Amino acid sequence: MDVLRKYLIIFIGWIMTWLKGLFRQLLGALPALDNSLASTSLTGRGPRQCASVEWKTNEALRTYHLGDANETKVTVQTSTHTFYVDLQRLSESSEYFRAVSQSRMKETTERLIHLEHVPSSVFHNFLEFTFNGNFKVSHEELGPNIQVSCYLLAEAFLSKCLSVLAEELSSSDCLSYLSLAQETCCAELRMTVLTVLSRNLLEVPHVIRFLNHEDKRDVINLRTCGEPHLCNLRKENLTSWSDPETESARCIFSLKGPESRKDWQRVTELPFKADKWCFTTVVLFNYLFLIGGHRQQKKRDWEFTKVSFRYNPLNHSWMFISPMIKHRRHFSAVDCEGCIYAVGGWYLDSLVTPDSSTALYTAVECYDPWQDSWRFVSSLPFTDFRFTVSLSHDVPLATSLKHCIYVLGSIQRTGEKLFLQYNTKQDLWCELLPTLTRADAELSTLYFLGATDKLVVVGGNNSGNLVTSFCVESKKWGQIRRADKVTYAGQGTLINDQLLMPSTEHNTVIQMDLQTLTITPLPPLPVSTCYDASFHLYYRY
Repeated sequence: MDVLRKYLIIFIGWIMTWLKGLFRQLLGALPALDNSLASTSLTGRGPRQCASVEWKTNEALRTYHLGDANETKVTVQTSTHTFYVDLQRLSESSEYFRAVSQSRMKETTERLIHLEHVPSSVFHNFLEFTFNGNFKVSHEELGPNIQVSCYLLAEAFLSKCLSVLAEELSSSDCLSYLSLAQETCCAELRMTVLTVLSRNLLEVPHVIRFLNHEDKRDVINLRTCGEPHLCNLRKENLTSWSDPETESARCIFSLKGPESRKDWQRVTELPFKADKWCFTTVVLFNYLFLIGGHRQQKKRDWEFTKVSFRYNPLNHSWMFISPMIKHRRHFSAVDCEGCIYAVGGWYLDSLVTPDSSTALYTAVECYDPWQDSWRFVSSLPFTDFRFTVSLSHDVPLATSLKHCIYVLGSIQRTGEKLFLQYNTKQDLWCELLPTLTRADAELSTLYFLGATDKLVVVGGNNSGNLVTSFCVESKKWGQIRRADKVTYAGQGTLINDQLLMPSTEHNTVIQMDLQTLTITPLPPLPVSTCYDASFHLYYRY
């Protein structure tokens, strides 16, 4: 056992020597950091100093003892000043000092610990926090204090530094602190910076573009931490201000509360003041995109203006984004490979009821959220036919799976179903065969198209609703299954084999289990269900 203890002490000594050398290298690399951190060199002399510097001339203020007769008092020599400290208390807050206290190294036997490479002002901050609970680190000094806390393995002090950093970090500092995290191998600092960036992902594209692939991936993934919340909004309103529901309908509602007492609560108000509107929603990177238009007065007349918004549920903020190129109503919007595609719909004018002469747009638009810009891609491959239009859902229905977009609609003349695939990498459309014929399933109305590992189709006829699926790899349709008759209207969402979609007859969102086809109405919405959109967001209260 004595031999083992001897080698253990030698090993600890080697580790501490290696850590000191590594820290000296880090100090040498510090000037290469961004200018926003250059002012916080490890001398601790930033633009704003702590209120009191009396400790520099008063030895009593550099003495940290607990008054215990059994305490182990040591002298710690830092860059410019000497401190007299209780080693036992230090070892409780720092793995570095714990290793020192348990070793038989020269520093311990002589009760003198050399930390000349550690700035005295930073070590003073650490002692004040450890012994007195005082945190006196300014924003400009956070960088060197984080470096020292990493070196000393002082978890509590590091945690406090990072909590302050998280509140004060600006986009101009993020890249510098990420460099610092890499050089100090501090996973906690990296996660703090990435978390701040994740809350404002699309607000700081000028920062995100400089991240490496791993950091960018983690920033995006951090936006969907926790539990998703089911939300609902009225995507189309055709009534006037005289309708008492018009004002209260301009809100996003979320289902909150314990499982047995869930209720719809208002999350935020829609970012426009209008009595008539028509929008399509899509969720990308945990942002809600509201794309379409609303009515507004122009001189002595009224007209519909195309407009689009982006809602960030992590900071509850709305932002205007570029509107679509086309004036669309009842179109589908789907996210794929980090972009949004707008498909179909017809002209957005006075929201009159469409008839058999109403033609869908064949033009397809792609929105790049990083550039905030729309562009045309290959159009829908229509020739001598039209899709049947509908006021109960968007036309044509669309969803995405991997790097492809899938579109489904009913041909106006024959009622047959047309299934199309768009390859976003090749910018090419093709038809998916075999076609779902009337002999296969009588789907006079299409309600929903979504994707799990397969494409899920929900439709209905006079006798009931039907559910089926399509396997992209095998090009085969699944079993046609019957479900309870429900009239759906609007956009639905699919999560964990649960379809959630608004229903006008139930005045709420209906949950359908795709395995059992069990139907469960959720609590009634605060406003009547007209033409709504259901979706999931991750947000903070």
